[in-house]
Amino acid sequence: GPNVLKDPDGLALPPVTFLSLEDVMDLLEPLELKQVILEGQEAGLDPMYPWVAEALHQKFGCNTVLLTNGHQLPDLTHTDKLEFGIKAITDSVNIDYTGKSNKTVLENLVKAYHQGKKLIVESVLIPGYIDIDEIERIAKYVASIDNSIPFMILPYFKSGDNPWRRPTKKEMEAAADLSKTY
Repeated sequence: GPNVLKDPDGLALPPVTFLSLEDVMDLLEPLELKQVILEGQEAGLDPMYPWVAEALHQKFGCNTVLLTNGHQLPDLTHTDKLEFGIKAITDSVNIDYTGKSNKTVLENLVKAYHQGKKLIVESVLIPGYIDIDEIERIAKYVASIDNSIPFMILPYFKSGDNPWRRPTKKEMEAAADLSKTY
């Protein structure tokens, strides 16, 4: 909005003040909440995450959903669903894309499943990089855990100074059709 402080490049600066948990709950009080999605800058890493999720359950009785890259999971006692962003199954591709191995992410996906959490997995199709064959490997891996876990394929969209292009409708359909076989 107009009151957001921006740096010389026009990017929003990090906040300088934070709301207390009580302030957040007071702001949410007039709302009827059915589901709250906790996301942004890896929300699960916030030391207050477990208390925020618990407060949302206790005060509003709503479902809580954590969007996560899965590298580090918080206490999930009051988290109803996790939406895991799986970049790649091929570890060398994951390391090239994120700078980190995917080993912990894949282990955490299995851990969350065994904790009985509802899961969704999403991956981004990037033609020529995280291509249809890699999307197939992700779908196969997710199905090996439980083939009823929803798997969403998102199209890459141009951001930053990257050489990749957005997938065509035909490429998205091919990736979806292949994934459905698992």
